[in-house]
Amino acid sequence: MTDGRGPDAVRMRAPGPFAVLAFACELALLVLSAVTGWRLGQAADVPSRGALAAVIAVVLVVAVVLVWARWNAPRSRSRLPWPGRYLTQLAPFVVVGLLAAVVGLGWWAAVLAFLAAVAFGVSRGGDDEPVNPRA
Repeated sequence: MTDGRGPDAVRMRAPGPFAVLAFACELALLVLSAVTGWRLGQAADVPSRGALAAVIAVVLVVAVVLVWARWNAPRSRSRLPWPGRYLTQLAPFVVVGLLAAVVGLGWWAAVLAFLAAVAFGVSRGGDDEPVNPRA
């Protein structure tokens, strides 16, 4: 019985543990971005701190998502090749980490950036080409 994909169908490799860790780091980056933005807004001495905090949190998360979607997403038309992609994968962790350090979340940011650097470095942030099982 055939699966209907034809003889030249390419099967993607299952993600390894470092790829799963890299994805978890991406999700943690979004959470850290939101918390950092909220704390930055709360630290401002303005009458409506809550509204400012919400706006900064949303803007920071959207900025991270836009950078990631533009240059790192697997289906992006502008996806960078490996060495450049590694740098753009780590850049949001560094920027958010520096902002997080300002609001007292430096250790969280440092641990997350370290885990991301290892996970993306070992897993290469997702293969550029699918694996052909017949090759």
